[in-house]
This record gives sequence, C-alpha cells and structure tokens, in this order.
Amino acid sequence: MASVDNAGHIHAQLGHATGGTAAMRRFIRTAAQVVGWALVAATLGVFAVRQVGVTEITFVALVVGAPYLGAASLAAVILFAASRARIGSAVAVVLTIAVVGVQVPMFLADGPDNSGPELSVLTVNVAHGDADAAAIVDAVRDNDVDILAVQELTPEEVTDLQAAGIDQLLPFSFTAALPVADGTGLWSRTPLTEGTRLDNFGFVPVQARTTVDGQDLTLVSFHAMSPATPRHTTEWDADLARMRSIMETYQDTAIIAGDFNATNDHRQFRTLASSPFSDAADAAGAGLFRTFPSERPLARLDHVVTSETVRALSVQPLAIPDSDHLAVLAELQLP
Repeated sequence: MASVDNAGHIHAQLGHATGGTAAMRRFIRTAAQVVGWALVAATLGVFAVRQVGVTEITFVALVVGAPYLGAASLAAVILFAASRARIGSAVAVVLTIAVVGVQVPMFLADGPDNSGPELSVLTVNVAHGDADAAAIVDAVRDNDVDILAVQELTPEEVTDLQAAGIDQLLPFSFTAALPVADGTGLWSRTPLTEGTRLDNFGFVPVQARTTVDGQDLTLVSFHAMSPATPRHTTEWDADLARMRSIMETYQDTAIIAGDFNATNDHRQFRTLASSPFSDAADAAGAGLFRTFPSERPLARLDHVVTSETVRALSVQPLAIPDSDHLAVLAELQLP
C-alpha cells in the first residue's frame, strides 16, 4: 500500500508540474500575442498618419520615425510566429511589406538620361550664423560647387563667408541676411538676375535666376518654419504648401534647395516634391541618409528638390563644423 501511495503521490506531482508548464506556455503565448498586436497597432497608426498631411504637432514628430516601422512590424511577425498566431502573423507580414515598400524607392536611382551640363549644388543651414564659414568655403572649393544655398543666414555670417573667400569662388550672390534664423542666401558661379524675397513665409526664402550653358534656371534657397510648437506647425504646413504653389508657376528648370524641416515621410513634403518635381536624393537612390541633428542625425530635413527633367547623379551629406545640420551636396545633370 505504501508503494502505491508513493506512486500516486509522484504521479500527482508530475501532473501538477505538467499543468504548471502548460499554463506558463499559454501565458507566454498570450503575452507574445498582446505585444505583437500592440506593435501592429502602433505601426499601423504611424503608417496611417504618414499617408495623410496632419498638422497636429505630436503626429508630425512621430512621422519622423516612419523608416523604423519595419523593425517594429518585423518584431510582431516573430512574436506571432513564435506563439503560432496565424492571423496575427499574416497581418504583421502584410504590414511589414507595406512599411518597407514605401521606403524602397529611395534606394533605387531613377531619372532621365540627360546629356546637358553637370551642376554641383550645396545647401547648408548655418545655425543662426554660427557655422564655420571657412569650412563652408572649403567645401565649395573641394567639391567644385556651382550653386550655394544658405539658410539662417545672418549679416555676420555673410561677412565671415566673404572674409573666407566665397566671392572668389562664387562671385554672384543674392541674399536676405537677417538676425537669428530668418535669413537665406544664394551664391552662384554664373550671374544671378531677378533676385527677390518670397513673401508670406515664416522665414524669408530668396529666389533668383541664372543661365548655365544656355539653359535658364530658377534657384531658391528655402527654409520652412520648424514645427516645434502647435502654431509653428500650422505655419510649417502653410510654408510647404505655398512653396509648392510658387513652384508650379516656374517655366524654367528649377532647383529649390534648403531646410524643409520635413522628411520624405511627411505628406506635405511628398506633395511639394511630386511631379513635375522630385527630391534629388530619391532620384539618385541615395537611401535613408539623415541630416539633423548633425551630431547624431535622426531625420533628413535638408533637401535639394529639382524639376524632374534634371538627372540627380549623386546626393550626400557633408559635415560643417558648428552647424546643427549636415549640409547636402547634390551632383546634378541638366537636360
């Protein structure tokens, strides 16, 4: 009898252990599915916001993280697969394909097969005029830059650029040098005409025309309002929309370079850079390089946008000491 009792006791213990293990497995599967659905919901929410032009400041900031959504949805795929949740796995796989798919074109070069003159364009935000002017001039010289667009241009920065020799490299300029962050400017290797300030923007873009090997160009140094407060976010949205409406009036080949304070995941920027224009970095297949903040870049806020008849040969970031943005260098070929 004793042996029977002992055996029964042992079997009871094993039963309890097996039941405990099964309960633990169910708990882990459930937890994995809960986390998986949370990741799906968050990814789907940001992805949906990406598709529409929202102006609520929190969502504008969240959209900057859209390139990283693929990692979140892929994590959901793994969690659902481990917990054997077929529906969750299917939803997460489809979502992963969608969020990755919208980023893929940025890695694929696409543009016209041009035979016109090549043009080097550099745009740099000089951080309230604090950026190293000599380094900017060195970058112009080293990269044989033809057009320089500057944002947050102050009178002091103009003086520093001139002292560093910018006028010897790019002798023609049109500037609206203003205190703090309001000013912009253009420098060019070829003569600039019809220089003007564009009205009704948060900052002050400048526009001018030039001719390169017989081809007329419209140039703009552009700086959209930073969406740092609810009011500024509304102004940012209006700046991008107004710049696009002005671009639609251009008859010549156009180059709009500057700090757009927007990434390719903001609907407002995609609208601005849509046909018959394009973001040179996308057209060159430059991928997901980032420009802000310069120390640890998280977002590509600085762009060179051109008429889609321009071929983008290459686009890359350049570090400029004492600027909080990386500059952007675009090698272009005109029609």
